[in-house]
Amino acid sequence: MAAMTISSVEAVQNSALGAVILWSFADGYQAEAPARLPLFHLSFLVLPIVLHRPTLELVGSTNPSSGLGKFIEKFDRNREDLMAIHTRALLMRRLTLEALSTGISTGLLSVIYEAAQLRANDAKVRRPTERIKPYVAAAEKLGHWLARVPPASVFSLLRVNP
Repeated sequence: MAAMTISSVEAVQNSALGAVILWSFADGYQAEAPARLPLFHLSFLVLPIVLHRPTLELVGSTNPSSGLGKFIEKFDRNREDLMAIHTRALLMRRLTLEALSTGISTGLLSVIYEAAQLRANDAKVRRPTERIKPYVAAAEKLGHWLARVPPASVFSLLRVNP
Protein backbone atom coordinates (compact mmCIF):
# COMPACT_ATOMS: atom_id res chain seq x y z
CA MET A 1 0.00 0.00 0.00
CA ALA A 2 1.39 3.38 -1.02
CA ALA A 3 1.88 6.04 1.60
CA MET A 4 -0.54 8.94 1.34
CA THR A 5 1.10 12.31 0.95
CA ILE A 6 -0.51 15.46 2.22
CA SER A 7 0.48 19.02 1.46
CA SER A 8 1.89 21.32 4.12
CA VAL A 9 -1.38 23.27 3.99
CA GLU A 10 -3.43 20.11 4.63
CA ALA A 11 -1.09 19.21 7.50
CA VAL A 12 -2.06 22.42 9.28
CA GLN A 13 -5.54 23.12 7.96
CA ASN A 14 -7.38 20.06 9.19
CA SER A 15 -10.49 19.63 11.30
CA ALA A 16 -8.72 18.01 14.27
CA LEU A 17 -6.28 20.88 14.70
CA GLY A 18 -9.11 23.31 13.97
CA ALA A 19 -11.18 21.77 16.77
CA VAL A 20 -8.35 22.24 19.27
CA ILE A 21 -7.84 25.83 18.07
CA LEU A 22 -11.57 26.60 18.44
CA TRP A 23 -11.59 24.97 21.89
CA SER A 24 -8.63 27.18 22.91
CA PHE A 25 -10.45 30.25 21.60
CA ALA A 26 -13.65 29.45 23.51
CA ASP A 27 -11.65 28.52 26.63
CA GLY A 28 -9.84 31.87 26.52
CA TYR A 29 -13.12 33.70 25.99
CA GLN A 30 -14.76 31.91 28.93
CA ALA A 31 -11.74 32.60 31.16
CA GLU A 32 -12.00 36.33 30.33
CA ALA A 33 -15.79 36.52 30.71
CA PRO A 34 -16.89 33.63 32.97
CA ALA A 35 -20.55 34.67 32.89
CA ARG A 36 -20.74 34.66 29.06
CA LEU A 37 -20.07 32.31 26.19
CA PRO A 38 -18.81 33.33 22.76
CA LEU A 39 -21.44 33.70 20.08
CA PHE A 40 -21.29 30.83 17.61
CA HIS A 41 -20.55 33.06 14.61
CA LEU A 42 -17.36 34.42 16.23
CA SER A 43 -15.84 30.98 15.65
CA PHE A 44 -15.74 31.75 11.91
CA LEU A 45 -13.10 34.45 12.59
CA VAL A 46 -10.68 32.27 14.52
CA LEU A 47 -9.21 29.94 11.88
CA PRO A 48 -8.81 32.70 9.24
CA ILE A 49 -6.75 34.68 11.75
CA VAL A 50 -4.82 31.87 13.43
CA LEU A 51 -4.07 29.71 10.37
CA HIS A 52 -2.67 32.61 8.33
CA ARG A 53 1.04 32.95 9.10
CA PRO A 54 1.36 36.79 8.91
CA THR A 55 -1.76 37.31 11.01
CA LEU A 56 -0.69 34.59 13.45
CA GLU A 57 2.61 36.42 13.89
CA LEU A 58 0.75 39.69 14.57
CA VAL A 59 -1.35 37.99 17.26
CA GLY A 60 1.79 36.44 18.73
CA SER A 61 3.63 39.75 18.83
CA THR A 62 0.76 41.59 20.54
CA ASN A 63 0.72 41.53 24.33
CA PRO A 64 -2.28 39.74 25.83
CA SER A 65 -3.23 42.86 27.80
CA SER A 66 -3.11 45.08 24.69
CA GLY A 67 -6.28 43.69 23.21
CA LEU A 68 -7.97 43.65 19.86
CA GLY A 69 -7.44 47.38 19.24
CA LYS A 70 -3.66 47.09 19.38
CA PHE A 71 -3.76 44.01 17.15
CA ILE A 72 -5.78 45.95 14.56
CA GLU A 73 -3.41 48.95 14.80
CA LYS A 74 -0.64 46.69 13.54
CA PHE A 75 -2.44 46.48 10.20
CA ASP A 76 -1.89 50.22 9.56
CA ARG A 77 0.86 49.58 7.02
CA ASN A 78 -1.06 46.82 5.25
CA ARG A 79 -4.78 47.62 5.41
CA GLU A 80 -5.43 45.05 2.67
CA ASP A 81 -4.26 42.34 5.09
CA LEU A 82 -6.99 43.40 7.51
CA MET A 83 -9.57 43.38 4.69
CA ALA A 84 -8.38 39.88 3.70
CA ILE A 85 -9.69 38.41 6.97
CA HIS A 86 -13.21 38.64 5.50
CA THR A 87 -12.17 36.79 2.34
CA ARG A 88 -10.35 34.11 4.34
CA ALA A 89 -13.38 33.72 6.61
CA LEU A 90 -15.49 32.96 3.55
CA LEU A 91 -12.90 30.59 2.12
CA MET A 92 -12.49 28.75 5.42
CA ARG A 93 -16.19 28.33 6.27
CA ARG A 94 -16.11 24.64 5.42
CA LEU A 95 -12.95 24.03 7.47
CA THR A 96 -14.50 25.92 10.40
CA LEU A 97 -17.68 23.85 10.17
CA GLU A 98 -15.65 20.63 9.98
CA ALA A 99 -13.58 21.75 12.99
CA LEU A 100 -16.74 22.57 14.94
CA SER A 101 -18.17 19.17 14.04
CA THR A 102 -14.97 17.44 15.16
CA GLY A 103 -14.91 19.47 18.38
CA ILE A 104 -18.50 18.57 19.16
CA SER A 105 -18.10 14.88 18.34
CA THR A 106 -14.99 14.60 20.50
CA GLY A 107 -16.56 16.45 23.42
CA LEU A 108 -14.25 19.44 23.28
CA LEU A 109 -17.04 21.82 22.29
CA SER A 110 -20.77 22.20 22.77
CA VAL A 111 -23.19 24.46 20.96
CA ILE A 112 -26.01 26.11 22.86
CA TYR A 113 -28.40 26.24 19.93
CA GLU A 114 -31.11 28.38 21.57
CA ALA A 115 -28.62 31.19 22.21
CA ALA A 116 -26.27 30.48 19.27
CA GLN A 117 -23.30 30.17 21.62
CA LEU A 118 -20.20 28.02 21.67
CA ARG A 119 -18.85 26.42 24.84
CA ALA A 120 -15.41 25.02 25.53
CA ASN A 121 -16.16 21.95 27.61
CA ASP A 122 -13.99 20.96 30.53
CA ALA A 123 -11.63 18.62 28.77
CA LYS A 124 -8.20 17.25 29.38
CA VAL A 125 -6.31 18.38 26.32
CA ARG A 126 -2.74 17.23 26.01
CA ARG A 127 -0.14 19.93 26.13
CA PRO A 128 0.33 21.10 22.54
CA THR A 129 3.43 20.09 20.67
CA GLU A 130 5.95 22.78 19.80
CA ARG A 131 4.60 22.78 16.24
CA ILE A 132 1.02 23.66 17.20
CA LYS A 133 1.71 25.68 20.36
CA PRO A 134 1.68 29.05 18.50
CA TYR A 135 -1.76 28.32 17.01
CA VAL A 136 -3.28 27.30 20.33
CA ALA A 137 -1.75 30.25 22.19
CA ALA A 138 -2.94 32.71 19.54
CA ALA A 139 -6.47 31.29 19.64
CA GLU A 140 -6.62 31.57 23.42
CA LYS A 141 -5.33 35.15 23.27
CA LEU A 142 -7.92 35.96 20.60
CA GLY A 143 -10.62 34.53 22.88
CA HIS A 144 -9.58 36.86 25.69
CA TRP A 145 -9.56 39.85 23.33
CA LEU A 146 -12.93 39.15 21.74
CA ALA A 147 -14.56 38.66 25.15
CA ARG A 148 -13.71 42.30 25.94
CA VAL A 149 -15.51 43.71 22.89
CA PRO A 150 -19.21 43.54 21.90
CA PRO A 151 -19.59 41.01 19.04
CA ALA A 152 -20.96 43.61 16.59
CA SER A 153 -17.89 45.75 17.24
CA VAL A 154 -15.59 42.76 16.66
CA PHE A 155 -16.93 42.29 13.14
CA SER A 156 -16.80 46.03 12.45
CA LEU A 157 -13.23 46.41 13.74
CA LEU A 158 -12.02 43.39 11.73
CA ARG A 159 -13.88 44.62 8.61
CA VAL A 160 -15.87 41.39 8.37
CA ASN A 161 -19.52 41.29 7.31
CA PRO A 162 -21.29 38.76 9.56
